[in-house]
Amino acid sequence: MINYSAVEEEYSVLAEKPIDVVSILMKYLSYWKWFLISLFICLTIAAVYLFYTLPQFRVETSILFKDDQRGGGASEITVFKEMGVIRQKNNVDNEIEILKKSLIVERVVRKLGIYVSYVELKPSKVGRITRLDRVMKFPKRKISIMYKNESPILFSIDENAVNNLNKTIIFDVLVTPSGAYEFSGKYNDQKFLIKASPSDTIVAFPFGSLRLIKQSTLPKENKYVRVMIEHPVNVAARYLNSLEIELTSKNSSVANLALTCPNGMLGRDFLEEYINTYNEEGIRDQLELADKTSQLIDDHLSKLSEELSSVETQVEDFKQSQGLTDISSQADVYTSQSASVGQMKVEAETQYAIVSNLNDYVQGKREHEQLIPANTGLNSEALTSQINTYNELVLERNRLSRIASSSNQSMIDLNNRIEATFNSVKSGLQNEKNNLEIQLRDISAMYYRNSAKIRAIPRQERVYFDIKRQQNIKEELFLYLLQKKEEKYMNMASVEPNTKLVDNIRILGAVSPNRRMVALIFFALGLIIPVVCIKLKELLRYQVSNKEELEGLTSVPILGEIPRVTHSEHVVIKENNNDNFSEMMRLLRANLLFVIDSKEKKVINMLSSISGEGKTFITINLAMSLALLEKKVLIVELDIRKPRLSDYLGIDNKKGITLYLSGNLSKEELVKPSGVHPNLSVITAGFVPPNPNELLAKPLLDELIRELRNDFDYVIIDTAPVGVVSDSFLLNRLVDVNLYVVRADYTPKKFIEDAARYRKEEKLTRLYFILNSVNMNAIAYRYGYGKKYGYGYA
Repeated sequence: MINYSAVEEEYSVLAEKPIDVVSILMKYLSYWKWFLISLFICLTIAAVYLFYTLPQFRVETSILFKDDQRGGGASEITVFKEMGVIRQKNNVDNEIEILKKSLIVERVVRKLGIYVSYVELKPSKVGRITRLDRVMKFPKRKISIMYKNESPILFSIDENAVNNLNKTIIFDVLVTPSGAYEFSGKYNDQKFLIKASPSDTIVAFPFGSLRLIKQSTLPKENKYVRVMIEHPVNVAARYLNSLEIELTSKNSSVANLALTCPNGMLGRDFLEEYINTYNEEGIRDQLELADKTSQLIDDHLSKLSEELSSVETQVEDFKQSQGLTDISSQADVYTSQSASVGQMKVEAETQYAIVSNLNDYVQGKREHEQLIPANTGLNSEALTSQINTYNELVLERNRLSRIASSSNQSMIDLNNRIEATFNSVKSGLQNEKNNLEIQLRDISAMYYRNSAKIRAIPRQERVYFDIKRQQNIKEELFLYLLQKKEEKYMNMASVEPNTKLVDNIRILGAVSPNRRMVALIFFALGLIIPVVCIKLKELLRYQVSNKEELEGLTSVPILGEIPRVTHSEHVVIKENNNDNFSEMMRLLRANLLFVIDSKEKKVINMLSSISGEGKTFITINLAMSLALLEKKVLIVELDIRKPRLSDYLGIDNKKGITLYLSGNLSKEELVKPSGVHPNLSVITAGFVPPNPNELLAKPLLDELIRELRNDFDYVIIDTAPVGVVSDSFLLNRLVDVNLYVVRADYTPKKFIEDAARYRKEEKLTRLYFILNSVNMNAIAYRYGYGKKYGYGYA
């Protein structure tokens, strides 16, 4: 015997089984019509998209940047960098960012004139209609974007008019083989139709006049062109979004340029002009910077010339004021003169001291008996001669005095001569002293003048060198700037662009739309959209739809599934009937007998969440199926609030269980035959009482159920819905098994969760689910995938 816990464990294991891919696939295959419709719509959209979408061409090339850090060439204005005036450095990352800005692209758009685009149109149906306004009423598609000579008509627009464009102007042109034109469009919500003859060169439109540029060759048949005039900034932004610039590697200064555009020739011209414009801008910036630097040099040269002239004037004035020619040579002269004058001063002072001493000696001498010192170092030969003469006379007198008296005439004459010579010496000494004093004074004055000049030389040198240093600095800077100015003219002639084209501009052909990829994407969308819709439908559906979904919501075991019936009969189970409904009911009966594992367990309670789930219908047919086993079966209708059993079986409901519980009816009158099978009896509900819950709580009902257990093999109780009233909770005390009927695509999921909670709270014990009204025509049921039974009775 298998107890209830074992059945629960089996169902919990089944709930944890792996995903059944085949079952899921069968579920989605049941919506095969959705997939066919979705695929048809998506592939139709893909075909329309490919039919009306213009092809896009990819154009590629490679350029080499001149990068100071990564190599690739040196700048030709290095002279200005050496001067410290220009601090610009080429950097690939910065240059790429400049290329990615719209300023250069806008200039390319203006140069090429591609702010005016020409689209060839092809009306789907033209017939004999030639007027453009009528032709354009038919569906049409864009054939191609025409560029330059590809278009049979071109327009020239004034630059001011282009700059003043505040919205896109679109109009259509019909070009005839004769050279006539018709222009049709709308401006400010006003339609216009303008014709132009082959000789017209200016066409007046509501938005302004355009100059018509005719091509050399006319089309062989009528050609329809759509002209679109946009502001260059908007066109530049569109081209910039289609432009790809990427370095070949992190350490490389080579970049790959790629452009996706609707015309290959246009893309090639665009990239060529794009690179040229960028280089021109770089050269122009360099030349402009060089011109500014040159102007700065010229200004400095002019100022330095004036300052240099002023400094040279200061040098001249200083030399004149100080009487200088060459300070170094003059300092040597002054030093030599000072030494010579010093020597003269020393000699003069020495002579003066000798003469002064002799003069003092002579002046103090009263007698002429002593000699005057001779050979004292006098430089005066006359004085020396006089002194020698005087000494010789004194010596001669001293010699004569030994032999002659003082009265001797010779002695008298000799003394007179001595006296005269002495006076002469005395006078000579005094004169020599006076001369030496004058000479010494002059020498001292000369000495002091030379000393002053020598002492003044350092200050003169400092002042002179300060002025000279300023002169040298300004002169050197003047010569440097003058040299750089000449170098500038040489560098101006050798300025090179920032980039160099290192690869051919290649048109790789049409890259968009990729027909295979578009078809694959829309095919995938055709498959994904139904899946998403089905999933959304399941997520938004709040009712239980099948057994798998019911198993996913709860661990309560499911005893069986009852097929959906289309007829209105209430008793479907009949003897010797082998239809699908009967077989599924037999399977339910077998599962029920499996869980009722003893003869004492006879009372079965039939539950549901809300009215309309088929609880009474299942009760009657299950009881009928048990009766066919030669078992005595009794149906007790305890849904006394809204009884339906008597109506389904067509029996009288006047004498029912409500009268019995009220004490107004005996047990013998309570049980009635069902009228559908001899083994099936019924106890009807009777009249609806005012107090149904109190009646069901009476012990008399318990006593009645105990007695009925002895009289019948199975007692099936039909109760009120659980989600409406609490009667079923009261009856849980009387029953052995609770069968909870769930109707597919009808019972809300919330009530399933509530039933599981009631079971967990033991308000409803030994609970099992029965899934009613299952669509057995679904693919999963017809082929038996993922099912334990698939006998093909459907």
